[in-house]
Amino acid sequence: MARGIVCALAGGVCWGFSGTCAQLLMNDYGAPAEWITCVRMVIAAAFFLFLTAVRDWRDLVAVFRDRRSLVQIALFAVFGVLLTQMSYLNAIRYTSAGVGTAIEQIGLVLIMLYVCVRARRLPRVREALGLACALGGMLLIATQGEVDQLAIPPEGLGWGLVSAVALAFYTLMPVHVLKKWGAMLVTGLAMLFGGTAASAVVQPWAVPVQLTGGALAALVAIVLVGTLGAYMLYLQGVADAGPVKASLLCCVEPVSAMVLALFWLHTPVSVWDLAGCGLIVAMIFLVTEREKKPQVAGGSAEPAAAGAAAYDDPPLFAGRASVLGYYTSRPAVREDFDRVSALLDAGHETFAALGIDEGRKKYPSARRLMHSIKNGTTHVVEDAHGRMIAVFAVSFSPDKNYAAGIEGAWLTDTDAQPQPYAELHWVSVAPAARRRGVGQFILETAGRIARAGGRRSIRADVYEQNVPIQKLLEKHGYARCGILSMKDVFGRRKTRVAYERLL
Repeated sequence: MARGIVCALAGGVCWGFSGTCAQLLMNDYGAPAEWITCVRMVIAAAFFLFLTAVRDWRDLVAVFRDRRSLVQIALFAVFGVLLTQMSYLNAIRYTSAGVGTAIEQIGLVLIMLYVCVRARRLPRVREALGLACALGGMLLIATQGEVDQLAIPPEGLGWGLVSAVALAFYTLMPVHVLKKWGAMLVTGLAMLFGGTAASAVVQPWAVPVQLTGGALAALVAIVLVGTLGAYMLYLQGVADAGPVKASLLCCVEPVSAMVLALFWLHTPVSVWDLAGCGLIVAMIFLVTEREKKPQVAGGSAEPAAAGAAAYDDPPLFAGRASVLGYYTSRPAVREDFDRVSALLDAGHETFAALGIDEGRKKYPSARRLMHSIKNGTTHVVEDAHGRMIAVFAVSFSPDKNYAAGIEGAWLTDTDAQPQPYAELHWVSVAPAARRRGVGQFILETAGRIARAGGRRSIRADVYEQNVPIQKLLEKHGYARCGILSMKDVFGRRKTRVAYERLL
């Protein structure tokens, strides 16, 4: 929560700085708002996608195989990113950086209504008071105390209201794709899609803009600080503090824009502007106080492992949780036996729900599990609070079932010496921690363990009915090699889908 508050505030300040730079470009250098929008989005897209490719190019390739995510990102690009950029700059064009950003914050009303309707609740007291202060501050700034008339041009008000709607779209639309692909990749693609579409219409290369030293410096500041920095910081705030708090905290944007315009561009600031800023600052203190944790018998805070409802979501920002270090893994020890057994039992229950018949004797047995723990091949995953949420095993011993051959072909030679592959087994995630990037973290960690052990590949076999794990393996670069046939302890023949990934 503390990180979300700081990042949302910093994002708002960066956007305020961006608005001031845009005002400078439009008023002093004659750059049209449409031209600025196209240029900043295309350049920012190149930065975002380059960083994504450097960090993990597989995500950049894999997202283009996910048509549903691409459609969602494209809609976010048009109705979120592009509409926000275009309307925001035009609002500044007809008013000023401080006024334009203030009107944009009316989008908070739409966000608040959406969240409350979705959650089927009324606004909490602090949210309602904070929203009232924010709206009151914006009203004073926009009317200069004359509430029966506007102190800004109608065009400025119109574009400001459009930017308010776009702000709501921008905040609420990308939540699901952010969980799946991360803010850097999603924002980069959205910038690319939106910038390309806008450039096809505006044709910025045909717009006569003289980029002198001052204009070029302002454009660079808009891209680096007001686009890259602001977007990433704001999305971090949404991830950590939630859309309502992050959006309210970003009301600091008009305050920063007004202060920068006063001391940098020497834009006059009235008493009503200062009063409005005071209300916005009061809102910040209202919405940033943390709620008290629920109490249980004895007066202590509710235990973190009290159940699925008490489980904290990992951060959405920057993609997989492994990048942020939200999850950690370590070899299991004897004291972990009971908890590991419980996690494996949860996996068996999931198999049953998928219609998988494992028979009466479940695998692994207690004896085999203890032997694996003793040998250091079983690993556990813990979240940032130290809670054990998953288990997996990486084995370096030859698997007799793999030596029997498959209907297909492995990527490496099973009979080669030294053994070229490691094996991934016993993956099980606690139900409360599923769909939070834990599986992806396990696959990455297992690959690192196999590489550290000198292996060139890692293999896995899964039930044919276990479609979710098959999709996860394929997304992470595992190749479907064929069908593996094996016998259980009772001589019954069963089949698995064989996978292997080169490291």
